[in-house]
Amino acid sequence: MRSIQPSLRPGARTARAGRGFTLIDLLIVITLTGTIAGTMTVVFSRLAGQSAEALRARERQALVQALLAEVRAMPFTYCDPQDARAALATGAFAGGSGCAGPPDAFGPEAGESRYAAANRFDGVSDYHGFTMPGPGCASFCDRNGTALAGAARFAGCSLAVATTPLALPGLAALDANGRPQALRIVVAMRCPGQGDTVAEGVRVRHAPNSF
Repeated sequence: MRSIQPSLRPGARTARAGRGFTLIDLLIVITLTGTIAGTMTVVFSRLAGQSAEALRARERQALVQALLAEVRAMPFTYCDPQDARAALATGAFAGGSGCAGPPDAFGPEAGESRYAAANRFDGVSDYHGFTMPGPGCASFCDRNGTALAGAARFAGCSLAVATTPLALPGLAALDANGRPQALRIVVAMRCPGQGDTVAEGVRVRHAPNSF
């Protein structure tokens, strides 16, 4: 039996023929694209902000760690390091077998500064109470008083150093003359709207002639 195929008129289409995009389809695509683009913009903006803040946090941590290393590298003896008997004294007292002058002060001696080439900080205890910005530095500076690269990013921030006597196993915080034998050193940086950035360390007095 011969099958009979339905005849099609010239130009006629079947019901399953492709019909393309309608105006509604285009509006839906445009709306979705705009929503996705807006969401991605917000996400990338937040990621960029977090990345920048993480970088600033690392810069603050590097600064306080560098200053802590500077303090800990300083001499910590019975006498001021400039004292004629700094390497010979057997105790933190003046005269006799002690210092030629007063024992090392808890804080800088008169006229000393972190930045003064002729009378610069020369001992751990000199940094007690040191702040930055402060006298001799209107920003954040190196030991020559020169502003650090990128110091403008720390605008509004402040940095402070504190040293306190510390008792250790087998070592009293103070000696028989009431002078520190070990110091806890805290370097703290505070910036508006940010948590404090802190670095801590310990320095034990070097007294080679105490035995």
